[in-house]
Amino acid sequence: MKSNISRLLPYGPAMAWWGVMVYLLWFKAGGPPSAIPHFDKVGHFALFAAWAALLAAPALWRGQPLRQLMPAVLCACLLWATGSELGQALFTTTRSAEVLDAVADMAGALTGVMLAAHGIALWRARV
Repeated sequence: MKSNISRLLPYGPAMAWWGVMVYLLWFKAGGPPSAIPHFDKVGHFALFAAWAALLAAPALWRGQPLRQLMPAVLCACLLWATGSELGQALFTTTRSAEVLDAVADMAGALTGVMLAAHGIALWRARV
């Protein structure tokens, strides 16, 4: 029987990425507005796509069906998207909460889970 630490080890990259997200979304000062309207949404999308893929990959690799895994990963992403926006509104002076950021977060999360699932399926088909 595996120890609890060895079960959590595959989620280490996801936890580390979450730490990067905390820094970028709460502690890094917001820069000047981009010349391209809503360009920051690309960053939100990419952050959450990577995090969702890292969260989903270990379970997908073990063979858990996507239909069982997706609700848990998307729920975690929704909680963090909401929490990060509230945190930006309440605890930072250079950032603000935006609904479109949360929409970009969730679009990225859905994309990340799907890319992880398809990437692992392609890898298995190749081997």
